[in-house]
Amino acid sequence: MISERVIHLLPPRVRSQVEEYADALSTLFEVRDPRVLTSIGPSAIRGTLLKRGKQGVPTTMPASHRAYFDWSYPHDFPEMKELYDRAKRGQWDGDDLPWHTNVDPYDPNVALVPEDFFAYDVLEEEIGVKFTQRERDELQHAMVSWMLSQFLHGEQ
Repeated sequence: MISERVIHLLPPRVRSQVEEYADALSTLFEVRDPRVLTSIGPSAIRGTLLKRGKQGVPTTMPASHRAYFDWSYPHDFPEMKELYDRAKRGQWDGDDLPWHTNVDPYDPNVALVPEDFFAYDVLEEEIGVKFTQRERDELQHAMVSWMLSQFLHGEQ
């Protein structure tokens, strides 16, 4: 990828965009199976790099029936707005969350999961796999991200 020294010479806005693209591409390059890459590649580029899903433009999808997604979420109908407001009161409201909370997954003062969540000693003794502290942190972060994703999609 691009040298860190070169990236730091770029204007902040350009640097941010280049870093975002580099991060997305590095994630894509981690996929080893060409069939999986062929399957997710186009949507990953469309969503992660081109941000087409965030432009408010409706999305159509090939299907055996008509599919239409409109990402603008207008409040055209007072009844739907009232339903949405009642749902927020009955569940949770994103505006009430403490967004200042530190969510750094590598902060040693805030454990994502208990230290014994993974049996690292068993992995080392029986399989011969030894993790550095950074690798443990990354594994825990990946596991918690996956678990939260499952909860989120299960809630839908």
